[in-house]
Amino acid sequence: MDEKIGATNANKAECSSGCKAACCCSSNGISKRGKIILCLIVAIAAVIVIAHGIIQKAEAESDMGQNPSDLSLWSEPAASLASLNQVAAQKDVFLYLPLTDQGPDDKIKDEIELAASKAQSQGRSIAFFALDQGSEDYGQLTSQVPAPFVLVINNGCNLSSVPSNITTETGMSIVSGDISEENLLYALVAASRPTAGCCSLPSTKCC
Repeated sequence: MDEKIGATNANKAECSSGCKAACCCSSNGISKRGKIILCLIVAIAAVIVIAHGIIQKAEAESDMGQNPSDLSLWSEPAASLASLNQVAAQKDVFLYLPLTDQGPDDKIKDEIELAASKAQSQGRSIAFFALDQGSEDYGQLTSQVPAPFVLVINNGCNLSSVPSNITTETGMSIVSGDISEENLLYALVAASRPTAGCCSLPSTKCC
């Protein structure tokens, strides 16, 4: 009996002086080296789980940054086409030019948001903005096409300056008159065609 008690006390002493994890002390009959290996496996698995959680969180935050509502500035109109150059390098853009001296129409805004949501559900990245009515670009664009209209810009377009003729500019389409979700989506398809110029909607549906 005394020998068994002594052996038990020795095991406890060894456990407390070595690895303190439960994996070391609860596994009778496992050598010291085996216990160390087992502890290392548990520690590595814990690190993998933590790292996986960090990666998932980062991906979720990245996905949030692609939501159309995070890339729209209805309350802060775009100052110019050039100010959207960085966004348009990676995303399709709906640029709304409202009537002069009037704020953006809520109904048109809703149609733009619906079109952006539909396009994004199909795998496209969309941003949408209103153009500042006091900007020089607004005057140049509305001198070509009467407001209100939406300029649909395909991602990758160079917006460093206002095109001399937006109705024939490759990578852009115009939606005026009936500014609806359907017509905006048609225009988005038209703007995506590298060989097609602007398509003025709704008089024709680009196909």
